[in-house]
Amino acid sequence: MYAATLEKKVQRKPNPYLTQKIMSASPQQLISYVYDAGVSACAQQDRDRALRVVQVLINSLNFDYKEISTSFYNIYRYINNSLSTGDFAEAKKYFEDLKTIWSENMNVV
Repeated sequence: MYAATLEKKVQRKPNPYLTQKIMSASPQQLISYVYDAGVSACAQQDRDRALRVVQVLINSLNFDYKEISTSFYNIYRYINNSLSTGDFAEAKKYFEDLKTIWSENMNVV
């Protein structure tokens, strides 16, 4: 029990490099980082974290552009359903594919 508490304290220590990376990122890069977080969460089979990633992605949608936002929303719902049934491999594949497509179209490195 002590080790688990200590581990949580260590994980919560802010990483200055990561903070700087996020603070200096463009909105397009931030979405790319969120996709990376989804891939990582699925690889670790961390359902709670992966579901939070999906929620962040849904919250980032701009429904002023209804057609594209609705398409992304439906994809995110599919990922959410995959995670809810424990299909981390399927969700991870979608996060990876979305990251690739996003990066290519937004010129994100």
